[in-house]
Amino acid sequence: MIIKLRDSSFIQRQEETPLYSALCKYIDEHNVPFHMPGHMQGRGASAGLLNLMGERALAADITQVLDMDDIHRPSNYTKRAQELAAECFGAEHTWFLINGSTCGNQAMFLAVLNEGDEVIVPRCAHRSLQAGLIFSGARPHYVFSPYDAETGVSLAVEKSELERLQREYPRTKAWAITSITPYGACANVADIAIAAHQHSLPLLVDEAWGPHFGLHPGLPQSALHQGADCVVQSAHKLLAALSQASLLHVRGNLVDRGRLHLALRMLESTSPSYLLLASLDLARRQAALDGESLWGRALEHAEEVRSFIRNLPGLSLMEQGAAFDYDKTRVVISAVELGMDGVELERTLRYRFNIQPEMSDMRNVVLVITPSQSGEDINRLKEALKEIASAPHGWISQEGIKGSLREVSKLEFPGFPEQILSPRQAYFSCSKAVPWKRAVGEICAELITPYPPGIPLICPGERIGCEHYEYLQALNKMGIPIDGLSDETLEYVKIIVAA
Repeated sequence: MIIKLRDSSFIQRQEETPLYSALCKYIDEHNVPFHMPGHMQGRGASAGLLNLMGERALAADITQVLDMDDIHRPSNYTKRAQELAAECFGAEHTWFLINGSTCGNQAMFLAVLNEGDEVIVPRCAHRSLQAGLIFSGARPHYVFSPYDAETGVSLAVEKSELERLQREYPRTKAWAITSITPYGACANVADIAIAAHQHSLPLLVDEAWGPHFGLHPGLPQSALHQGADCVVQSAHKLLAALSQASLLHVRGNLVDRGRLHLALRMLESTSPSYLLLASLDLARRQAALDGESLWGRALEHAEEVRSFIRNLPGLSLMEQGAAFDYDKTRVVISAVELGMDGVELERTLRYRFNIQPEMSDMRNVVLVITPSQSGEDINRLKEALKEIASAPHGWISQEGIKGSLREVSKLEFPGFPEQILSPRQAYFSCSKAVPWKRAVGEICAELITPYPPGIPLICPGERIGCEHYEYLQALNKMGIPIDGLSDETLEYVKIIVAA
C-alpha cells in the first residue's frame, strides 16, 4: 500500500511537480504565441470563455511547445512526472492519459493481443473493452459476473469462472477483468493474478474507479499491489484531476512496454492539453502526501451517510454482501420500498434538492463520496434523504418498479448466444435493420444490454436465438431499459448481411 512507502526520501521526491512547475514557468515568461490553440493563451478568447475559465487557465492551455516535453517521446518534465506517478501508485512504468481510461483499455488489448487471439473478458464491462476487441481483432470468451438479485447489480468476476474458461479455451492469451465495478464491488485480484500467472498469462485490469485504492487502510488494495500486470485508473473520477485525465500502469514482463507505448501513440492525441497533464501531476502529489488523511475524512463522511440511511424507513443501502471487497466511499441507495425507481430518485435529488448523484439505474442511485465534500454537503444530502423518506414527493411514480423487479427475477435467463464472428469481423461486416422477429437466427451487429443487470445479452457477432428475442420482448413490456440498440423503439435490430 502507498501509505507504507512514506519515508522521508519518498516524501521529498513526491513534493516535486515537474510538469506543473514547467507550465507555470512558461506562462510567467509571457512568450508571444504563434502556435495553436487558436485562442493564443486567451488573447483571442471570447468573453464567455474568459468568464468560464479565467485568464490563467487559458494561458495554461498550451500543447507541445519548446521546453514543454512531448508525452509520446518524454525526455524531461513529463518523463519525471510519470516516474513520480509510478513510484506513488506502485508501478514500474506509468503513462499519463489525456483521452480517459478508454484509450488505456484499448491500448492494453493492442499491446498483448493479435488478430485471432483468444482472450477472456468480463461480459459486464465498459464498452471500451469491446472497442479494444474490435481494434485488436481478438476473439473473446466472456466470463459471467455473479448477479446480486437483491440489489439488481452485477458483482466482480470470480477466479473459479476464469479458471473454468481457461480449461475450456487453453489457447487464451490474456485475462482481462473489471475491478472495481461502478457500484463499488471489487474482485479478489490477488488470487486471480496468481492463477493467471500460473498459465504465464498477463492480467489486465480496468480499475477506472479505483485510483484512490491503497491511499488509506480503510480502502481496498489497488490491483497493482495485488499482482496485476497492466492497470488503468481514471484519476479524474476520484482524485483531484481534470476530466479525461487518467493513468496507465504496468509491472512485470508479461506486457510488452514498447508495444504498449506504440498503441498509445496511435490512440492518443498529438496535441495533448497541458492543463490535463498538469492536473495529473498535482493530483499525484496530493495523493502521495495527503492521501491518507484526505481519504480518512471521506470514509468518515461516507459512514456518516450510511449510518443515517440505515435508520431511514423506505430507503435501503447496498452493503458489501457477496462481493470479495467493497469501496465504502461508494454509497448505493434504493428507494424501491417508497415506490420510487432509481431514475426517479436521481431526478428528485437533482431537481428538488440540487444534489447531483453519479448515476442511476432502474433500482439504485450511486453517490460518490470523496475528500472534496464538506460537512455542509453531507448534511444537505442527509436532509434531502430524510425529506424524501418522510414525505414522498411528486417525482415518485404512482406504480413504481417494485412489481417489475419481481417479474424480472422470475424470468429464466436464456443464456449467452453462440458466437459466430469476432467483434472485429462483425464491425467490418455489412449490416441492415430488420424487425425483431426476422432477426431470429441471424448474427447481431449491435451490443444489446438490459438494465438491470447491465450485462450485455447479445454482443456483435453473436447469433440471435428465439429465446433471446422472447426475453428482450418480456423485458421491454416490463419497462426495463435496453441499451445499445440504434432503434430506440425496439422495433428493429441490426443484423449482419453478406457483403
